Order: sequence, then structure tokens, then C-alpha cells
Amino acid sequence: MRRFHRQGMLRQGLRRLVRTPAGICGLVLVGIVVLAALGCHWLAPFDPADQSATMGIGANHAPAWSNPLGTDRLGYDVLSRVLYGAPTALAVGLGAMVVASLIGVAVGGIAGYAGGWTDELLMRLTEFFLVIPVFLVILAVVRLFSIVVVGTWLETVPHLSLMTIIVLLGVFGWPPIARLTRAEFLRLRHAEFVDAARCIGTRPSEIVVRHILPNAMPGIVVVIALGIGSAVLSEAMLSFLGFGDPNAVSWGQLLFFNYEQLKIAPWSSLAPGIAIFITVLGFNLLADGLSDAFNPRRRQ
Repeated sequence: MRRFHRQGMLRQGLRRLVRTPAGICGLVLVGIVVLAALGCHWLAPFDPADQSATMGIGANHAPAWSNPLGTDRLGYDVLSRVLYGAPTALAVGLGAMVVASLIGVAVGGIAGYAGGWTDELLMRLTEFFLVIPVFLVILAVVRLFSIVVVGTWLETVPHLSLMTIIVLLGVFGWPPIARLTRAEFLRLRHAEFVDAARCIGTRPSEIVVRHILPNAMPGIVVVIALGIGSAVLSEAMLSFLGFGDPNAVSWGQLLFFNYEQLKIAPWSSLAPGIAIFITVLGFNLLADGLSDAFNPRRRQ
């Protein structure tokens, strides 16, 4: 019965999501980014490493039929590199939130369900991570790790720097998820259906996984959607400062390479900047739409 009830709540929430302006705009913008990431190999007119434009129309060329968004200072096609930057952005956003969700849901779920000294200990740990200057720590760790791996077998691992950034963003991005998960577990652990499950002898682990967690997920998903946009923006800032993966095409990396040419060729910086804006705005609007759709006060 609870399973069918949850499925009904999910269907109702999704129907409300597509009826909200924020939800529709968020879905459209996120859908554009996802399509660009999945179809970049077919949509991009050039390979991201192709500098043949230098031999033709030249570097820093304005948008033209052959290069719809122009070329940058190195002769790369801007449109192609922006499209190939979409998979990197989604990999960072989704990967970081997978790591953050696993840690945050585990910590918040244990704290909210167990209570007592366990709750106090885990919440103090969460508060400790909240006051850490995350961005500075990630900059230091990425730089230190890039030095340590030189000359080791780790240096041959493809996109190691990008994977390091994803893990670090996830490891330091779990506290908001943990706090919301704890609040949801505190709200639901004394609900009638949970008490009924205890009365029939259901194990605590099964109560958490099958009864409490599914009912807490709508609120958690909202925080995760916000976190995806935040992770994309953080990776762009890291790449803009020169701490990104040099072997991956990143929007922040494109800004780093072309910001000095802003007066000469503004299109090479505006295009990746707009891509970052669309992605972050899309996930933020999607989170806003999810919040409205799954708000218990709006359920009829």
C-alpha cells in the first residue's frame, strides 16, 4: 500500500512540476544542456582539438557560416568547444552530487533515526565541514595532488584531475544534504506508517530503506538539484583559475584561455559564459519547480 501511495505521490508531483513556470523553464534549459552533452559528437561542426580554422579564416574571427560562434585566439571553433564542454559540466555536477548524496543521506539518515548522542556527534561533524573554507581547501588539494602524482602510475590515469575535482566537490558538498535528510528523518520516524512497521516486527534497516527514505527523497532531490548547479559553477571557477583538467574541455577553461581577448574577440568568452549561466540557471529553476511540486501544502 505504501509503495502504491508513493508512486501516486510521485506521479502527482511530476504533473505539478510541468505545470509550474519554473519547472518548465528548468526542464527546458537542463534538457538543452543534456542534448548538447549527448549529441556533441554529431552537433559540433569541428573536433574540439581542430585548429584548421587558423589556416582558413584565422584566429579571433567573428561568427561566420563556417564557424557560427567564431574562433578563439588559438584558432579553435568556439561552438565545437562549447558543445564538448557540456559533458564535462554534467559529469562534474552529477558525479559530485552522487558522492555528496551518498555521504549526506547516510550521515543525516543515521543522525535523524538514531537520535541521542549519535545525532549530536554527527551534527557537530556536519557543522565542522560547513565552516571549512571549501574553495581554498580544494585549490590546495588539487595543486598538491597534481604534484604528488608526477612520476607515478597515477599520472597515466585519464582525466585524473577532473575525477579529483569531482570527488573533492562531493566530499565537501554533503553537509546541506545531511542536514535536510536529518530533518526529514526526524519528521518521519514517528509517523503512523513507521509505527505500524515497527509493530509488525520490521527491522530498523528495512524501515529506513523502504519506508522513511522514499518519503524523504522529494525534499532531498531539491537540494541535490541545487547542488548540481553549484558544482558546475565551482568547477568552472577552478578551471578559470588554472586548476582544472588540461585534458578535458571545460567552459571555465575556455574562459581562462580567452578572457584576455575579451575586447578583441568577445564571442570566445561570452559563449562559454552563457553556457555556464544556462546550466546553473536551469538546475536552480528545476530545483525551485521540484520544491513547489512536492510541497506537502500544495497537495490536494
